[in-house]
Parts: sequence; structure tokens; C-alpha cells
Amino acid sequence: MTIDELIRFAPDARSLEGARRLFYSRRWRLLAGDGKWIWGEFEVKGNRALHAAVDLLNGRFHCDCRSKRRPCTHALALLLKLKSRPDEWTVSEPPIWVSKLISGNGKNEDKAKSPPKVLDLGSLAPSEDRRQLMYQGMGDLEVRLLDIVRAGFATAASYDADYWLSAAARLTDAQLSGPAARMRRLANPELCTPEYIATVVGDLYLMCAAWQDFDRLETSKKLELYRELGLSIKKDVVLSRPPKNDLWLVMGTVSGVEDRLRYRRVWLRGEQSKRYALIIDYAFGERPFERSWPLASAWSGDLHYYPGSYPRRGIFPAPKPATRAFTGLKGYTNYSELIHNYSRALALQPWLRNYPAYMASVTPHLRNNRLYLEDGEGRAYPVTSGFEGAYTILAVSGGRPASVFNTFNGTTLQPLSIYVDEGLVGL
Repeated sequence: MTIDELIRFAPDARSLEGARRLFYSRRWRLLAGDGKWIWGEFEVKGNRALHAAVDLLNGRFHCDCRSKRRPCTHALALLLKLKSRPDEWTVSEPPIWVSKLISGNGKNEDKAKSPPKVLDLGSLAPSEDRRQLMYQGMGDLEVRLLDIVRAGFATAASYDADYWLSAAARLTDAQLSGPAARMRRLANPELCTPEYIATVVGDLYLMCAAWQDFDRLETSKKLELYRELGLSIKKDVVLSRPPKNDLWLVMGTVSGVEDRLRYRRVWLRGEQSKRYALIIDYAFGERPFERSWPLASAWSGDLHYYPGSYPRRGIFPAPKPATRAFTGLKGYTNYSELIHNYSRALALQPWLRNYPAYMASVTPHLRNNRLYLEDGEGRAYPVTSGFEGAYTILAVSGGRPASVFNTFNGTTLQPLSIYVDEGLVGL
């Protein structure tokens, strides 16, 4: 019998969809066969394994899971793997449990099914129902991304807003709010350029690849991937983590509206730790934010970082006005230093979109109606398209070198404040 003929033994569409999800799992301990039978061991809780096997010649299926649907998702997943990834298989002699099946002495015992393997990631881990939706959504997303690549980014740039909004809606239905937001931004004609589409597609495809390899990721990487996919961690979990006590300076603020929700991102710099922290607040309608963060103000107290391999976002539950001036503010003297540290951060957090960059000495220049900030070595980076503070920077600096705090995405700068004798001035 052919593999496709064997796959048609699936009792219903639900079983076949479940097999597709298991196809991507990294819990398979063993994938082997002898030309007549194929078998595999699927890891479950307690370092135990389910045994699944398929008789390729006679269409017999075996698995010691509890599922009443036969063939079950584990056996069907073996067929999908044999069809799509034959290089993962090895040829070997059947193990004892398969030999018993071949001789007719094996029993398909109705053992209690172990619960799905849920990692201890605090309150961030999704429910099993949501995980199933996410698996399906990530599979659909990967297919769509490959279609976009085949068509070409220039062609994708001509797609109308409905295409991107429809894609975002499907991701939202799959409870993947993070990728949905990235896809929804492409409905903006100003952002829907080949370059930006390539960036979004690259980031989302990396999420798909990481999701397929989820079980092999370190816990910190799993946490970051969950957050990128749209799962949030509860505040009390973050506050239970060890705090970082320091004197914190407000370096810059970004605010706006996204999905009818007002947001505010506040960047802080620690005096002793030299670390940045990002405070994100949300408010509905015209309601004020919970706390005011005046630019250049200094606050002392404990700040709790969200877990991750490159922690940036934090919660500052009880800031106290500083009783002394913030000292020791230093920045990058050239872009070589910035790129070096940015690359190290990107290696830890590949979806890093806004990297804090305080440039100690850059000279502003206008070129073709776009502002560039040039360091002392003659290297220049453009500011973000649509930046409205270009003439403020030119006026405050007088065309001379100045200290500017920015966020950096690898290609452009988003200036948030500029340093003058009186302190930081917002942009």
C-alpha cells in the first residue's frame, strides 16, 4: 500500500489535523523501520514513551495511547513524517515490542492517557485548547509566508489592505495576537514596502521555526516566544522575581494608539547597573495613565524585569522621587560600539525591534529631506521615516555634535530626546 492510501485510513479530519500537529513535535525519541514496518516512540510526561507502529504492507496500526479513534494521531503522524521527512528515519531491526506485533502477540492496551506535556512556565503557558488553536494557526501562517516569498516581496507590496487584514483576522482567531499585530501593520500603505514586508516575513518565519523546535528551547527562549506570539505573563509573577534596585532616569517616551488602545512606552536608565528598562502602560479611551513619567526625572527603587534571555521590559511598582541628581550618564561614541552590542542583544533575542541607543556625539544632517545622524567616524544612520522632530534636533544642536537618545531597529534611528545644558529635551 502507498503512504497516501494508508493516510486515508484516518477516521476523521480531526485525527488528521492532530497528526499534522504531532508532525512538528520534537518529542519523537525514535523513528525507524525495516521496509515492512515503521515505528516510533513519542515522549510523554514522566520520561515515558508511547509506542506507535504501522504495518506498511497490510495497513495495520498500533499505538498504546488511550485514543478511541483508530488509527490514532500518533500512528498517522508516523506516516506524515515518512512521507515528508524521509531523511529523519533510520533502518534497524525491530525492537522487542514491534517483534511481538509482527508475530501477533502484541496487545494494544487501553492505558490511561498521560496529560499533555506542559512546561512549568508559570502563568504564561497556554491551555491545551489554546495550544491546539496555536498549532493550527502557526501551520497556516507558515504556508502563507511561503506563498508570499514565492510571489516575491515586490508583488506582495501591491496586495490591498484586505489581504493583510484577512490574514491578521485568521491569526487572531488562532489566538496569535502577536503575529496578527505584525500582519495588520502591513495594511498601512506607508509600511507596505518590499523592505518592510521582508522584515516581517523573516521575523514571523523565525517564530514558526522556533515553534516547531519549542521543546528544545531553553526556558527563557520559550518565555520570549510565548510573549511574541501574544501570551502575557501576570504582574504578580513578575513581581515575585528578584528586583534590581537603582536610581533610574527617564530617557524618553513614546506614545500612540494601537487597536483602539492607547499605549505609552517609557525608557529608563539605571545609574549603577547601566541597564535600560522599558515600562509599558495601556489606557482605554481618554482615561489617564496610572503614573506620570516626566522626561529627565529620576526615581529610586526596585524594578522587576520580565523573565527572558535579554530582559528589557519591567515593572516599577513603587518609584520614589530621587533625592539627588543622576550622574554618570554615558553613551556610545560611535556606531561601531552600538552595532557590536546590538548584535549581541539580537543573538539573545532575535525579535528585538527597539534597542535603546544613547549616542554621546552625533551630528545631524539633512539629505534629500531626510535627517541623518553622523558619528565622529563619518558613519551615518537615517532617522525613521515620518519623524517630525528633525528641525527641533537641528535647532537645538545648531548643526554641531550633540547627545541624542534613540531606539534602534538595525537600520534606522527613532530619536526620543536630545541632551542640552539644561537636561534632556523631548522630540
